[in-house]
Amino acid sequence: MKGSQTVIRALTLLRHIAAIHPHGINIGTLAQLTELDRATAYRLVTSLVEFGLVTRDPSRNYRLGVEAMQLGLAAMRSAPIIDRVRPVMQRLARRTDDTVFLVVRNGDYGHCVHCEEGSYPVKALVLQVGGMRILGIGSAGVTLLSALPDAEVDALYKRHLEEFKPRGPSVSQLKKLLRDTRQRGYADTNDLVTDGVSGVGMRFEIDTGSHAAISIAAINSRMSPERKAWIAGLIAEELRTGDFLPALPDRRAG
Repeated sequence: MKGSQTVIRALTLLRHIAAIHPHGINIGTLAQLTELDRATAYRLVTSLVEFGLVTRDPSRNYRLGVEAMQLGLAAMRSAPIIDRVRPVMQRLARRTDDTVFLVVRNGDYGHCVHCEEGSYPVKALVLQVGGMRILGIGSAGVTLLSALPDAEVDALYKRHLEEFKPRGPSVSQLKKLLRDTRQRGYADTNDLVTDGVSGVGMRFEIDTGSHAAISIAAINSRMSPERKAWIAGLIAEELRTGDFLPALPDRRAG
């Protein structure tokens, strides 16, 4: 039990470091989040550094190390979630003729791990497989962020203010977008990433407490409110067919 407890504590530290990887986290905050004394947290995180899973920058903040990134890349090359969701995405691409994306939450970011192109000649390729985008930008990022309480949304926005500045939205606009998303059960975005492109996104559970999202993007002329609602219904239907639990409207929100 003692050895297992050590492993669990070290992996919990690693998870917290991964959640805020781009900015880094100090040992005091890590100790507080994991409810460990500072000496224990430091000893465990030092072991992670020695294995290359974690690195310490000049400001003494901890980030993911090269070995952790290599493990992540290896997992994404053959992620089980892709094999499970691919048939759903292929059916959606056929039924809508538009581009379908699979995005997995990775800390403060959404990580695009797969895409299926529809037959419509004008493609809305707003995401690249392997690319990462801050939660709250794009329909997938909005639906994933809507799972978090407002206090966590505020904290994330402050951490990544420079990434939100170029196109917005402002924090008040973002919170309204999230309230609307919770009430509908899906994200409905216009011109949020690229002018002239709209999107529909719906999150679903892949493990207890872990979420991914399917989003569909197309040029604005193809995305009337009625068609967006139809697309959202298709996504929910296909997710249920694939034994996934789609997001449900939260009537208490807003």
